Amino acid sequence: MPITCPRCHSAKLRRSKRRSLVDYLVSAAGVLPWRCEKCEARFHARPVPFRFSLYAHCGLCGNPELQKIAPEHVPGASAFLGRLLGLPSLRCDPCRHKFFSIRPPLPEEHLAVQSSVD
Repeated sequence: MPITCPRCHSAKLRRSKRRSLVDYLVSAAGVLPWRCEKCEARFHARPVPFRFSLYAHCGLCGNPELQKIAPEHVPGASAFLGRLLGLPSLRCDPCRHKFFSIRPPLPEEHLAVQSSVD
């Protein structure tokens, strides 16, 4: 289920910058700051439902529908470690974020249920 704005119920959201110590502390628990692009309201929410947090998902937008890619395409200084350990390399299609994950991908039956709810 996608995140919606608590004020106007719009689904057009973007991640907001962390501003305070409280923002950083709650982010450590997986609750991130968001801003509604329609009404400009700022609020905190998890990018994915808690029951799906044990599966691989995009760290930027929370999308669980990921594509497997070649490990050479993952950028960054920590990519060397992911390649060395043989972790699966994944890409989020909506935000194009590339990363390694130690979490297993979300099973297909959960993706089908999640898509049918939308």
